[in-house]
Amino acid sequence: MKYFDYLKEADQEALFFRRPEPFSKTTEREVLRGGLGGLLYTPGSSRTIASMLLTRKVRDLTALSICLEDSVGDLERVEAMENVGQQLSQVRDGLERGLLTPDSLPLIFIRVKSVSMLEEMADLLVRHSPVLTGVILPKVTADSLAAGLALTEEIHRQCKDPFYAMPILESAELMTSGDRLGLLRALRDQTDRFFDRVLNIRVGATDLSGVLGIRRRRDTTVYQVGAVAGCISDVIRVFGPEDRYTISGPVWEYFRPVEQAMESGQWAEIEGLLREVSLDQQNGFCGKTCAHPAQLLPVQAAYGVPWEAWQDASAILEGDRDWKGVLSSAEKNKMNELKPHALWARRVLRQARFFGVYRPEIGIPNLFRTACKGGAA
Repeated sequence: MKYFDYLKEADQEALFFRRPEPFSKTTEREVLRGGLGGLLYTPGSSRTIASMLLTRKVRDLTALSICLEDSVGDLERVEAMENVGQQLSQVRDGLERGLLTPDSLPLIFIRVKSVSMLEEMADLLVRHSPVLTGVILPKVTADSLAAGLALTEEIHRQCKDPFYAMPILESAELMTSGDRLGLLRALRDQTDRFFDRVLNIRVGATDLSGVLGIRRRRDTTVYQVGAVAGCISDVIRVFGPEDRYTISGPVWEYFRPVEQAMESGQWAEIEGLLREVSLDQQNGFCGKTCAHPAQLLPVQAAYGVPWEAWQDASAILEGDRDWKGVLSSAEKNKMNELKPHALWARRVLRQARFFGVYRPEIGIPNLFRTACKGGAA
């Protein structure tokens, strides 16, 4: 897979100084963890999952979560589990028949409801591991996370390719705990035990908001909801240092196709999403959960690295720290400190590997116009 690979060769050349590089589920974990971009959720009850993948109906799709938790009703969950097995069988059959190649298959994760469901589905996950990248563990507690990661490790041992877990920090306990930092450190102790099996740490802002009966408006980012923002800040404080873990941003509930917005001039949903993705990145997140295919292009366009940021990051990592502490940026508009900015610079270059580096004076609007109209940037 490669981001924006549906664009014409000339358009990619016009947009990107450095183009996005290809990746797949077998890409080294340390690299792959920064490449999920928009993770699209779809209900496990959907009968069109396989056809969507085999026909590449969603052009921006690079990572998919097939959900057997909140997006599935309690009374349909058993049927949905059976359907997931059927859909994965069809996808695997398509892979074996050459309708898909391993390199064109999106990263596919199964979001289970509980550890007991993961245990129940373990054999199915091993059987269909050629088309799966891992599982998502929602609403984790210290106990459920330990059990879920141990099961993930056991499934991984039976698979040819890597098999990962992505825990979601979104429990009511996390929102209301009087010792949230202690709780988060206990969760980190568990992820540290199974470090190689944890691809991302994810945050569920909708569930955290729901504990307090809050739903944010389209003009309000999650960072403006004080109680939730405080919880997110603590997650970053515990899991963010030293860039050991990639933490992915929470879902934005509103959507409108970019093409429709360009025709109608109704940009509220897209502007809100872009504003929150910008704040995600400013706060140390990488990637975002997506509730609708229309959100994928804005999220992934927003992760394209600006030319100036790439220049700065490259200079910081190439600088001689023994002889220099600070450099003037190439644009002569800011200082680049070699030590404090080093982690930031490494993250920028990892991001550039997946999402590309825009040419000078090129950015999100140019990519929107090109992707929607097929015109030159």
